Amino acid sequence: MNKINISNASAYTSPNSMTLICTEKPDGSTNLATLAFWAFASTNPGKIMFSLNKGAYSLELLAEKKEVVLAIPGVELTGALIGCGACSGRDTDKAAKVGLTMHEVEGTNIKAPVPCKLLIHATVAQTMDADDHVVHLCDVKGVYGDEDVDAVFGWKGYAEFAAAQQK
Repeated sequence: MNKINISNASAYTSPNSMTLICTEKPDGSTNLATLAFWAFASTNPGKIMFSLNKGAYSLELLAEKKEVVLAIPGVELTGALIGCGACSGRDTDKAAKVGLTMHEVEGTNIKAPVPCKLLIHATVAQTMDADDHVVHLCDVKGVYGDEDVDAVFGWKGYAEFAAAQQK
């Protein structure tokens, strides 16, 4: 074993599912942010957790509305993941900028991109300061999946994006 930096540890756990976090902006449109750090926290009751960088516009939106849709995009949206992570949604309609088709998610006004492997609608239950990030523990309100969509994963510590191969 060699000692490594925590920032390099994700390369040892690849592949990691890539995610778009969808939140509602004040004008009713959907803000999208690329998210790498998330996990299932409980299945009974359903809970997820994720962390966002403290500079993220999504933090402000979550503090206000406390509602989110976690979207696991299809491999066709690889370019959108990169595009959504490259600018702030504060003054940009990211869905329009990267050419996404958005659709309604049952139980919320927040829309999600098409195609997605998995959508998780949730509300924020607790937050915790984690130095350069804020961790959110959320109650799951609805889960929607599409077995025919191949999800996009981050490989080599998010250096490459591709579908997972069945082994």
